[in-house]
Formats: sequence, C-alpha cells, structure tokens
Amino acid sequence: TIGSISREEMWGRLKYFLDELMPVAEEAGVKMVAHPDDPPLPVLRDTARLFYSMEEYEKLLTLNTSPNNGFELCMGTVQEMIGSDVYAMIDKYSKADKIGYIHFRNVVGKVPHYREAFIDEGDIDMVKALRILKKNNYDGVLIPDHTPEMTCAAPWHAGMAYALGYMKGAMQAIESE
Repeated sequence: TIGSISREEMWGRLKYFLDELMPVAEEAGVKMVAHPDDPPLPVLRDTARLFYSMEEYEKLLTLNTSPNNGFELCMGTVQEMIGSDVYAMIDKYSKADKIGYIHFRNVVGKVPHYREAFIDEGDIDMVKALRILKKNNYDGVLIPDHTPEMTCAAPWHAGMAYALGYMKGAMQAIESE
C-alpha cells in the first residue's frame, strides 16, 4: 500500500519534474500542458490533488515560467470548481497563450453536486466563451468531451455528433458577427 502524499510533496515533485522537463520541451518546440483534477477536489482517496481551483492553475504557471508551460482548459471542470469564473479564466489565459487545448464541455452545478450536461444545456454560455476566445485570437484546439450519450444504436457517437454540430454552428454564427 502506498501511503498518502501531502500537497507540499506533490508540488515539490512537480517543480522538480518541470525544471528538468521544460528545457527539453523548449528545445524541441513542445508545449507541456496539465489537465485539471476532475472532479476538482483538494483530496481524493486520501491523496492530495494539485489542480482543483483557479489558484492552483496560477501556481502551476509560476512554478516554472517557461513559455512552454501551460494547461489544458477543461471548461466543465473549471465550472465545477467552487468560486470559479470560467469566462475570466478563458479571457486571462487565452490572452497569455497558456491554454494548450480546450475541453469544450458543459455541466450543471458545482462540486460536490454537479452533473455533466449536453453542450447547450449547462451553466456555461458556450457562445459567450467562444466570443471571448475569438476576441483574444485563440487559435488552438477545441475538443468536445464527456458528451452525454443518447438512446440509440451508437450512443457515444451520437452524443459526439451533437456536440460537434453545436460547436460548428456556434462558430459559424460568431464568424458572421
């Protein structure tokens, strides 16, 4: 059995890892991005977690200031975080070019009482999020993620098709503004 690991020890290990890795990533032209903890809880199964709040994202970026150090912005996970502002986070970090890619998904509620939702029915105004990204000239990848399944012969595929269709339609509408 592995004993519990403190948050301080995990941050120390991450700093060591980033300090060793980032010079190599820079030389190779590779961006390294961290995914937030999902669900965003400070401790899970007696193990401290690092990326469960907006403040932890900032700590990651100050831990190693390489231009190649960033994160994956999971919109659903950020929305689930207590005290989060998904629009402020999208705005700040898309301007700073710190977003490696975006999990474009929606949820209803905050931890511990939340549920995943179809892309157009959650708490996030996805069109507003896209407008912020456009304003900041974000040119990265948007990935539909955690799409609810539909009752049909291909439930996962249908959910993904629904999300992709919504995303494409929303982006086309914004482009014409």
